[in-house]
Amino acid sequence: MKWKKRVLAASLAALCLLSACGVIGSQDGEEGPVDNVQVSDAYFGLAWYQNGTLNPVLDSTSINRVLCEALYEGLFEVTNNFTAENVLCESYEGDGTTFTFTLREGVTFWSGASLTAADVVASLQTAQFNESSPYHNRLVEVSSIEALSDREVRIVLTSPNVNFPRLLDIPIYREGSADSGEFADGTGPFRPAEDGTQWVLTANENWHDGFLGSIRRITLVEMTRADAAMSSFQTGDVSLMRAARIDPNPPNVGGSVDTVQTTGASLHYLGFNYSNPDLANAGVRRALSAALDRQGLCSTQLQTFADPAILPVNPQPTDSSLSLNMSADPTGAAQLLLEALQGGSTDDGSGDGTDGSSETQADGTGDVTYEETYYDEETGEYYTVEADPPADDTGDGETGSTAQTTLSIRLLVNSDNAFKSAAADQIAASWNALPGVRVTVDKQPYDTYLSMLQSGDFDVYYGETQLTADFDLRPLLSSGGSLNYGGYASESMSAAIAAARSGDSVTELYQTFLAEMPIVPVAFERGQMIIRKGLIDNYAPTPYNAFAGLETWTSLA
Repeated sequence: MKWKKRVLAASLAALCLLSACGVIGSQDGEEGPVDNVQVSDAYFGLAWYQNGTLNPVLDSTSINRVLCEALYEGLFEVTNNFTAENVLCESYEGDGTTFTFTLREGVTFWSGASLTAADVVASLQTAQFNESSPYHNRLVEVSSIEALSDREVRIVLTSPNVNFPRLLDIPIYREGSADSGEFADGTGPFRPAEDGTQWVLTANENWHDGFLGSIRRITLVEMTRADAAMSSFQTGDVSLMRAARIDPNPPNVGGSVDTVQTTGASLHYLGFNYSNPDLANAGVRRALSAALDRQGLCSTQLQTFADPAILPVNPQPTDSSLSLNMSADPTGAAQLLLEALQGGSTDDGSGDGTDGSSETQADGTGDVTYEETYYDEETGEYYTVEADPPADDTGDGETGSTAQTTLSIRLLVNSDNAFKSAAADQIAASWNALPGVRVTVDKQPYDTYLSMLQSGDFDVYYGETQLTADFDLRPLLSSGGSLNYGGYASESMSAAIAAARSGDSVTELYQTFLAEMPIVPVAFERGQMIIRKGLIDNYAPTPYNAFAGLETWTSLA
């Protein structure tokens, strides 16, 4: 499968519209863009951890990530829908394994030097060959990166990944400039400058995307400790930063603060121990999934800072062939569970208000009794009544039904995170409402929790993992995957993942996932940007770019 993607250059008129600039007649009679945005003199501060490296590809400090987003750009930017939007890349083509990227013309660094393919190769290879780089893992399946010309870069992968461009928002800097002892030379909307004894960011007048909005000067607030940014934000020295909401120590951002959420790739999910024969049953896992009210969990325990998910991708697909019910289906879950534990369907199709389930249980005397389970829609509760034996009962205690099985589950969760702990309690309550299910919640401090995960000391665990923007599921679902704590292994799932990464129909992967339900996705946690109240309007960050759309910013201060 081969494709080609191209982005057309925006017209000057469209650029003016986006950047709020005016148009006047030039001396030769042609019209040109004029920057007439009212520049704000309001204070705007960003945290700068000086002990971090000045190389944006190697700096792993979370504080400096926001700063780097103001100074540097990648070949692509990841949108809120997790698509790859061209930035320094004008167009690309590839077959999923070999990609050729053509760079935009006319892009210059702050120094005035033109962007070339050699700069891109040097930046990406720095990440590829340095395990300390926060971008290193994105490039572990890259076999080669080379410049074909001044404007063309070819990247070859060891295995197909049609979504590889989503991983290329890695900052690009001018080759050799990171060795100068100062900020590496970038192409972003701002550039660093010394103002007396203080470092500031000023507008990059040669920025290829045009004029900035009303914020043209940013003061860098020097940090001597990596954990000092929140204190500086609370005192007003820092104006903008990321702050996770679903966190063991969520920030106190009350008062004169605006919060803006972004979509995220941080998956909350339930993992299973496949050495437990009941949980190794796909029908049981589907039943437990169906019993969850994901929408309710997101709006309550996860504080409206998460998007419900049944599939481990964000956003959830809109394919009409997929059934993705975010609300709980207790009746359906009970039926699924009964069928799974008894090895077959007992739905009699009578439509008489029962779930058609018929169970047997030993009464302690060696005799067998029969019960039917009902669901009361008004109370939302299940109840059982004594039933006649099946027609094929031989009278000797042997029947076509198996003895009632109680599904016992110990749900492991990190007790250091109050949000996850509360979510685990709510999940346990949903499962305990199912007939024959008994769930206890095992809350452990993080170090103990992690040790228990690694040793397999759990039935089910509440997990969270930060997926990459291409939503690579192999660490979770491949045999021997780094996050596969439960020992899941499936040739059909591995084949479906490989096919989707090669460009075949992703729907088959989703259908395979729903059939096997190897993990139970719960939600994708949202990111949070916090900003001093009333500082700017039209603020619309993307998951990995706090300065996305800054050309439309207007000052309210």
